[in-house]
Amino acid sequence: MGDLPLAVEGFFANGGSRLYIMRVAPAGTTATRFATSGGLVTRLAAGSPATAGDTAFRPATLRGLRPSLVVTLRMVQDGVTYASTPRAIAASGIDRATGLVTLANPIDIAPAGPPAFLPALTTVLTDAAGVDADGTISTGPRPASLTLVAADGGAWGDGMVVTTQHESGARAELAQWISGAVDANRIRLTTTAGFYVGAWVEIDRGAGAAKTYRSVRAVDGPVVTLSGSAIAAAADIAPQPAGGRTQFTVCEFGLTATYETTVERFSGLTLAAIPGRSVEEVLGRSTLLGVLAGSVPAATDPLHFPAGDDGLRLAATTPGADAAPVANDVVGTDVGPGQRTGLRALEDIEDIAVIGAPGWGDQAVQQAMIDQCERMKYRITLLDPEASGGIGPGLPAIQTQRLRFDSKYAAIYYPRVVVTTAEGQRAIGPSGHVAGLIARIDSERGVVKTPANEVLRGLLDVEALVNRAEHGVLNPAPNNINVIRNFRDEGRGIRVYGGRTITSLSDWKYLAVRRLFIFIEKSIERGTQWAVFEPNGPELWSRLIDSVDVFLTRLWRDGALLGFKKEQAFYIRCGTATMSQDDIDNGRLIMEIGIAPVKPAEFVIIRISQTASGALVEES
Repeated sequence: MGDLPLAVEGFFANGGSRLYIMRVAPAGTTATRFATSGGLVTRLAAGSPATAGDTAFRPATLRGLRPSLVVTLRMVQDGVTYASTPRAIAASGIDRATGLVTLANPIDIAPAGPPAFLPALTTVLTDAAGVDADGTISTGPRPASLTLVAADGGAWGDGMVVTTQHESGARAELAQWISGAVDANRIRLTTTAGFYVGAWVEIDRGAGAAKTYRSVRAVDGPVVTLSGSAIAAAADIAPQPAGGRTQFTVCEFGLTATYETTVERFSGLTLAAIPGRSVEEVLGRSTLLGVLAGSVPAATDPLHFPAGDDGLRLAATTPGADAAPVANDVVGTDVGPGQRTGLRALEDIEDIAVIGAPGWGDQAVQQAMIDQCERMKYRITLLDPEASGGIGPGLPAIQTQRLRFDSKYAAIYYPRVVVTTAEGQRAIGPSGHVAGLIARIDSERGVVKTPANEVLRGLLDVEALVNRAEHGVLNPAPNNINVIRNFRDEGRGIRVYGGRTITSLSDWKYLAVRRLFIFIEKSIERGTQWAVFEPNGPELWSRLIDSVDVFLTRLWRDGALLGFKKEQAFYIRCGTATMSQDDIDNGRLIMEIGIAPVKPAEFVIIRISQTASGALVEES
C-alpha cells in the first residue's frame, strides 16, 4: 500500500472537507473483463418459489418462453447445485395476464435432498442459442454476447458487481396486417410510440403459439415495417386462440454496475448501433464500466443480450491486475480534454487550491507539480521528503532536495510523519496532513493566517526529531524548509513550525502572502467577468474601481492588508493611465491594483487584463 490512503485519512483528520484524487494506472495494469453469454436465463419472480411437485412457476420475465420450450430450474446453495430435470412448457402453458408458466410434467429436484423447494433466487435456464432469420428461436448452446471491461485497469474491478436483466420497452397490439402488394411486412399497430428503427420486437400471439422476433425496418405513423421473410397472410400473425390479442413488445435490456458506494444504472439498452440506446455508446458515459472494442456480436437479437448464469450477475472472466507506477505515470500525459492522465488530469478541475503527490519525492514528479501551479497560478503544491529504501532523508539530503527548486508556488515539509496502519507503525510524507491543516485554517481564520504553529492531528510521532539548532538551519533562507516539530514534552503536541515557500524572492517567501494574493487575484478575476464585452469607457472603469474597492476594503478591515488607512493598504487604477488607445482598440481592459500585505510591508502590484478570451494576471 502506498502513502495515498494514509494521506487521505490525515487530510480529513486535520479538517479537510473536499478532496480530488486522480488514480494512476501504469503500463502493465490490466482491467477486469466480463465475457458474457446470451440465451434465455431469468430468475423466478420475487416471492414466487417453485416447490418439487409443482407444475407451474412464475418467472421474472416471459421473454422468449413459448410452448414446448424445454426449461431447467436450478439453484445453488452452499456450493451445491439443485436442479430439476429439463421440462417442456405445456401447450397453452403461458399466461400473459398472470405471468404463470405451466409445465407438461411436475417439477422434480436433483440431487435428492434439501432444499425441498426452489426459492425466489432460483434461475430458469433455457438452452436458447439465438434467433433465426425469420425470427424464430433456435436451441442449442448459449451464444456469445459482448465483453464488458472495467473503466480502468487494476484488481479493483474484480470487486465490481455487474447485473443485467431483460426489459420490455414500448408495447402495442396488432391492429391490422397490411396486404403484401407493396411490402408484406407492414403492420398497423394500436400505437407506435416508443418503437424505433433497429428495435427488436417480440411478437406474442398468445399461449397457443411460439413467439417470434423481428427488427423494425421503418416506422411510418401507426405502421411499422419489419425485417425478415415476408408475412404471407393475416393468419400468420393472428392471435391464438382466436379472439385473443397479438402483442408487439420492444425488447431491451438493463445493466447495473456497483462498486462500493457507487451505483450506475442503465436502462433501455440494445446491442444494435442505435443512437442513445446502443450499449457501447451509453456505457461510454460510465465511470465504472465500458464495452471492449469489437466485442459486440454481429447478431443483435434479444437472445444475444448479455445474461448471467444465475439470470442476474455477470461473473468476471478475466481478473484485473495491478502494477507499480513509476514517476512518468504520476506526471501523466496531456492528449486533450477528458484524456489527461496523472497530475495533468488535475488541470481540468478549476477549484483546486492545493496539490500534492503523497509519498513521491521524485524530482520529476515534484517539478511537474510546480510547473502546473506556476502555469495555472491559482494553486500551490506541497512537497514531501524524498525517501530511499523506506527511510526518510537526513538534514543534508533534505537541503539538497529543496535546492533543486525555486518557486513561490511550492512549500516543502520535513520530516516525514509516523502514523498507524493495520500492519503497525509507518512513516509517510506529511503533505496530506498539512493540506488538511491548510483547509482547516482557511475555514476558521482565512488565507491570511499562516498555516504554522498548529497541531497536526492523527500522528503517532515524527520520523526524525529536529532540535532548535537544526531548525535554525532548515527554516531560514536559503533553505526555507518548513519543519514539523515534536513539542509533546512541553504539552504542545506535534506542530508545523514553518510557513515558507521555496523561493529566492524575499517578497514571496511567506506561504500566507502567496496564498493571500492567489485568493485576491482569483476573486477579482471571477468578480469582474461581467465586464467582458461591456463598452470600454469611463463608466465601466468607474464601476470596476468601485466593485474592487469594496472587496479590498473588507480584506483590509479583516486585517489581511497593512495600513492604518485603506489608502495605505491598497490602490486601484483603471483608465487612460493604465490603457493606451491601442489597448482599447484591441479589446483590452487593464486595471492596476497595488496591495500592501501584512508581510512584507510594501506594495506589490497586480495588473488585471480582462479580454474576451479570459483574464490575465501579472504580478510585480
